[in-house]
Amino acid sequence: MTATAEQLRNRLVDELTGHGWLTEEWRPAFTTVPRHAFLSRFFRQTPDRSRYEAVAAGAPGALELIYSNSVLPTQLDGDDARWEASRRDGPIDGVPTCSSTQPALMAIMLHALDVADGHRVLEIGTGTGYNAALLAHRLGSPLVTTVDIDAGLVERARTALTAVGYAPTVAATDGAAGYPGNAPYDRVIATCAVPAVPRSWLGQTRPGGVILTNLHREIGGGLLLRLTVDETGAGSGHPLDDYGSFMPLRSCPTAQTSALVRAASQATGDTHETHLPAPLADDGEAWTALVALMLPDVARLDIDRPDGAVQWLVHPDGSWAYHHTPTRTVEQGGPRRLWTEVEDLHSRWTAHGKPGRPQIGVTLTAAGQQVWLNNPTEIIG
Repeated sequence: MTATAEQLRNRLVDELTGHGWLTEEWRPAFTTVPRHAFLSRFFRQTPDRSRYEAVAAGAPGALELIYSNSVLPTQLDGDDARWEASRRDGPIDGVPTCSSTQPALMAIMLHALDVADGHRVLEIGTGTGYNAALLAHRLGSPLVTTVDIDAGLVERARTALTAVGYAPTVAATDGAAGYPGNAPYDRVIATCAVPAVPRSWLGQTRPGGVILTNLHREIGGGLLLRLTVDETGAGSGHPLDDYGSFMPLRSCPTAQTSALVRAASQATGDTHETHLPAPLADDGEAWTALVALMLPDVARLDIDRPDGAVQWLVHPDGSWAYHHTPTRTVEQGGPRRLWTEVEDLHSRWTAHGKPGRPQIGVTLTAAGQQVWLNNPTEIIG
């Protein structure tokens, strides 16, 4: 017998709860809000994960995919016509520009947001509208505002929200500016990534309010940053222990990593052995998160070769570093010595970490960013 949407939704809720991702506070919202109402069409990757194929909500197996703990892309290359092209021509190439977030990550972030009755919330990155529906179920539609730069996405999200009985404020606007019309907010949550927390978000958050966002850093890290805003408008807090990765806010520029690596590969620099045992760790590691905070404009490219893995670090000013894992050697050049900066940072990390891993902290003020370890008096950059 084919499972119904309600049965599949309850199964997903039980899975999320069993793993500790979904708390009792948010269980009613995940149990009630139908994810399939926000996924009338989406993409799935081909078995070799090289391309995307269009899936309609009524297709065989679609409902099971929708109620799995999976990210489901809904748009490629910022072009809605790409879905029709895949339906017509089969699997296609493309870069996801909208998706329905993995439910486990949604549950983790909503718990970390720590909302209470009466809180006014701004969501940056409406996407499908599913996360806004969860917030509206928990807090009530009048207290929820959600924005997205893509007018087409906004219109579909608004239609889907209305169809299931929710009516938050839904606006087509650049999320980097927040939404001053309904400010101030007790909570701001971004379901997109930003290279730095916009000042507008800090300015539109009440003292004592919380901002939760993913920092997009070209070097990696998967930073989910939770900040509490004080009376001066400064934000201070910590990265979450959990890994999260979102598509960059569309108005934020990204580094041309491949072009920078091509230019660096034609240059020569200084070579030395490194005491670091391997290139930067996988995203989600606390150490890599610290590097991402301290080297915000540095990009990373990992390459597997027959003679062993290599890692490039590059910066728009022409600085570069090339790490060869098997020999633990580094060549670097340009105005900065990027790998030497990483080595110096690692020494400070280990000095603060004894006997355990240090706690990373971040404070954002009008003067800029401060990163500290263990407590705000131990500023390292």
